[in-house]
Amino acid sequence: MAEEVQPIRFGQQSEALAQRSWRRYLETTQRISQLLETRLKARTGLVLGDYNVLLLLWEAPERTLTMGALAKRLVFSPSRLTYRIKVLEDAGLVAKTECPQDKRAHNVSLTEKGGQAFLAAARVHRQHIDEVFLNHVSDEELAVIEQVFTRIDSALPE
Repeated sequence: MAEEVQPIRFGQQSEALAQRSWRRYLETTQRISQLLETRLKARTGLVLGDYNVLLLLWEAPERTLTMGALAKRLVFSPSRLTYRIKVLEDAGLVAKTECPQDKRAHNVSLTEKGGQAFLAAARVHRQHIDEVFLNHVSDEELAVIEQVFTRIDSALPE
């Protein structure tokens, strides 16, 4: 006798609504990321991961973070981050140095060239975000999105 197939359960209320919502979220966010990546790279030569590194360094005190802090914020593996930092370092956008407080760690700093590249890319990227996302949602919807993802983020493990 064949085993009865159990349906996949989604959400707290309506199974069909939960499944449609999850699929819409997953597929749409992937399409948004892909489109933003393609547009950013075509206009600036930067991929989203590199842009995010430059953004985090731009916002950091003294435009510097440790490799560990960058990896945690970017949700990158150490090997992936090491590769990306090497690419940015070779392009003259960041400098990697030994951390004076911890000889086992390394700091990554935004260079002058990196700051200029970030500012140029930020203008382009913001236009793309407006076109792809922000022009299609109201301030009230943005507040709900922020509230929901703040709650979900706080429930995720470190």
